[in-house]
Amino acid sequence: MFLGYFVLFSYPLIVAVFFLRLPVRWAIVWSITLGYLFLPSSRNIYIDLPILPPFDKVLIPSLAAAVFSWFGIKKRIRIRKSIMSVEVLPGFLPRSFFGLLLLALIIGGVLMTVQSNKDYLYYGPTVLPGHITRDIFSEMILLSVVLLPMLLGRKYLFNAAGHRAILVVFGLSALFYSGLALYEVRMSPQLNTMLYGFFPHSFLQHMRAGGFRPIVFLDHGLLLGIFFCCSILAVAALARVSAGGERLVWLAATFYLFGVLVLSKALGALVIVICLVPLILFLRVRLQLIAAAFIATIALIYPILRGGDVIPTAGLVDIANYISVERAASLEFRFHHEDVLLEKASERPLFGWGGWGRYRIFDENGVDRTVSDGEWIITIGAWGWVGYLARFGLLCVPLLIFAIQTKRYQVDLVTSGLCLVLAANVIDLIPNSGLTPLTWMCVGALLGRLEFQRSDALIAEMENAPNLWENDSIAGTPALRSRLISRPGQLEYKHSRFPPQHRRR
Repeated sequence: MFLGYFVLFSYPLIVAVFFLRLPVRWAIVWSITLGYLFLPSSRNIYIDLPILPPFDKVLIPSLAAAVFSWFGIKKRIRIRKSIMSVEVLPGFLPRSFFGLLLLALIIGGVLMTVQSNKDYLYYGPTVLPGHITRDIFSEMILLSVVLLPMLLGRKYLFNAAGHRAILVVFGLSALFYSGLALYEVRMSPQLNTMLYGFFPHSFLQHMRAGGFRPIVFLDHGLLLGIFFCCSILAVAALARVSAGGERLVWLAATFYLFGVLVLSKALGALVIVICLVPLILFLRVRLQLIAAAFIATIALIYPILRGGDVIPTAGLVDIANYISVERAASLEFRFHHEDVLLEKASERPLFGWGGWGRYRIFDENGVDRTVSDGEWIITIGAWGWVGYLARFGLLCVPLLIFAIQTKRYQVDLVTSGLCLVLAANVIDLIPNSGLTPLTWMCVGALLGRLEFQRSDALIAEMENAPNLWENDSIAGTPALRSRLISRPGQLEYKHSRFPPQHRRR
């Protein structure tokens, strides 16, 4: 266990190296991704101080990236001598209407959840405490930790270059991680025990089809499955936008990772890959965005359909029986517990039951008799419909807006590929709880693109304009000069050779 704490609290040093050696956008993506993949599970290795959020693999990578990005950009601009632009969206909070509205809903929902759940719940010998006013402060801090990767993605990864960085890092990380996963497929999930001294979940859940489901350093094998799923979509998108030998390399990586996913025995992630990879490889941007928006719509309205008995659960179980009796039993088990949890959630529909597991079902002996797998049912139970619409709205609204206004935002294949990566993660939140820092980072990158409509064209024009700054005056093209002056606050251009009076702060 000591090694786990040492690795966790030494990770900011690795983040510092990333920011010293790499451009800011690459350093952020590598810091958050590798922290999620290799740091010890937050269920076992963390430090929980009063009021403050736990210092674990969720907080430390994002917090370190935020600190070093704040200081790293200024240092990089000061020491670089070549002509280049560092583009950053102003502020950390979204400035788009929908981004601000959904954040306000989340904050307001947390306030109302705490205020409406101050009663104690008694289940035999088990007593669940009510919320107190101080919980508002702790919940707000915890919320900022969860959303920090989104805010970083929005500020630094908002254009096609940032989106491509996410796809590349996902692909390269998955290629390295695949070796560890194949080892566990053959030898059983033991790397986490060997290195950190504990197994983060039930070992029985990782015995499948006469073999093993790998977990490596994540909390569950299903999280590994959806990571490989998103990475396969990422390398497929890179293959689509590449040419020549590079395209062949990314195509080979796509087929290789698909084989690894098959061996990992993550059926849900495998189905998503089979459905979405052809869309990435063959459809145009517009059709890809429509597909992503369709998936987002399903995720948003699924609880309504589920509560109205529109989803044919019995038929889905029968279909699963053709694949595996074990899978069918697992699916039926999930549906049963979703029904029970939905019934309790309906007692406090707007703002939910709050924390401490108050949304769960306990018997007369005080024993918890429910299992909550899907992120959607956990969110509705704890934070109500207001919390669900706000949180899942942040996940889905960018996909819907891009599909409706494709031409306005000049979406290319890189961004549409990232949209499908996010859509794959969103649809997986129905059966599983795989809402990770990587998910929020993708959300932030797409939210930033909503604010920065024509970033790539403007940056290219700025970088290619000769003698952009000359004799302490703007000497760029008239069109560029007028666009920079007429859009104050939307862009922040900083340059080591820019005269101080013309630097945009």
